[in-house]
Amino acid sequence: METKRCVLYIIRIQTGSNLMEVMVKPVTEEDEIRWESLVNEELSNPETRKRNAYTDGAANSLIDITSLSYPQLKQIALENIQELMQRGRLDRHNMFQDILNEIAVDIRNKHRRRVQRQHELETVRSTISHLEEKQRYLQEKLDAYNNTYEQSLTTLQNKSAKRNGLKKFHNPFGKQAGHLRELARRGEEPRFGSYKYSAGALASKGILISWDGRNMKEDDITVSSNAINEFVIEGSRGQIVIPGACTRFTWDELLEAEYEGRDVIEFFVDDDEKGVMANNRKSMDVRRGKSMDLGSRRGVLKVDRRAFSELLSKKFWREAS
Repeated sequence: METKRCVLYIIRIQTGSNLMEVMVKPVTEEDEIRWESLVNEELSNPETRKRNAYTDGAANSLIDITSLSYPQLKQIALENIQELMQRGRLDRHNMFQDILNEIAVDIRNKHRRRVQRQHELETVRSTISHLEEKQRYLQEKLDAYNNTYEQSLTTLQNKSAKRNGLKKFHNPFGKQAGHLRELARRGEEPRFGSYKYSAGALASKGILISWDGRNMKEDDITVSSNAINEFVIEGSRGQIVIPGACTRFTWDELLEAEYEGRDVIEFFVDDDEKGVMANNRKSMDVRRGKSMDLGSRRGVLKVDRRAFSELLSKKFWREAS
């Protein structure tokens, strides 16, 4: 490759009927001037040097032609040609035409690779453009879906809130009536409603699967909502919230569980999910002097996803229709 590279520049300075004639032609002062001009104008410029057929790959390890005079360049080329002839790679009888033929092939291959890379680059750019356009389209669809979804939830829960504002009749001696009176007394009525159930009643309906370490006959479950698409589930005994038995969740999380094929949902798993309402009520209970000894630990609460979702839909949305 080094020989072909040298020859490629030599024939740009001197001409002849064949390569052998060019190689043995004496170097004139005009030849050296043309060589210096070529080095200054082209070879010293990294951009123009990239156009050469021998600037890729191993070319970086070849001699620095720009540091040579023109006679030195010809001398190196002649020494390399002599060595190739000794190896049987060249034949002087065809005037070293094999070198010129290989240079022509290399130039064509260089051009073909350049065209191929350009085509590949255009294909990649076109693919990226189509992907970006598709991304914008899908993002618009997703935004539209999310907006419609949020608006639907807002409409349903607002209608439910208005319906609840009609003060539906509750058994004055029942658990729900007492729960609502207690919320009103404390000024903690959730905007979209709050429903209190006996743990045993939810278990008998197949909604509550298990509550580790808790007494189903004595403990209660409350589900409330004070913000769009946000719910709170908490465990209590009487009017006292069980420490740590409070978790906030969204309807989206229930849908995600359905998508993942999970039939059981767990609550009260981590201490980080106690929730603001649980902390507030605990402090209020302490100020009232109530005992906080509620038996065993809060325990993990497991509910049937489908039955629990139907309960939420019935209480917070279906009544709004």
